[in-house]
Amino acid sequence: MAKVKELLAANLKLGRVRLGFSAQRVAEISGLSCAHIRKLEEGNSFVTAEELERLSGALGRKPYEMLYEGDEWESTDSFTGLADLHMELKEKINDLLEKTINRRLRL
Repeated sequence: MAKVKELLAANLKLGRVRLGFSAQRVAEISGLSCAHIRKLEEGNSFVTAEELERLSGALGRKPYEMLYEGDEWESTDSFTGLADLHMELKEKINDLLEKTINRRLRL
C-alpha cells in the first residue's frame, strides 16, 4: 500500500502544479478539504474510491492515471491542454452567467 500512497501523493502534486493550482484550488474543485489534500500529497493519508474520482476529475485526469509511475504521466500530457481549456471555458461561462443574472435582477 505504501507504493500506491507514494504514487498518488506524487501524481496529485504533479498534476496540481502542472495546472498551476494551489492545494486550496484543488480542494474547492474536488469538494475535499485543503487539509486532506495536503495529507494526501504528503503520503500521510489515502483516498476512498469516491475521493479518487473527485481528485482526478479536478485535475482533468482519469482515476487510474493518479497511480501512474514516472513517465506514464508524460504520455498523457496532451490532455493537460484540454483540462486548461475546460477550466478557462468554465470560468468564462460562470462570469457571463453571473453578469446576465445580475443584469436581469436589476431590471
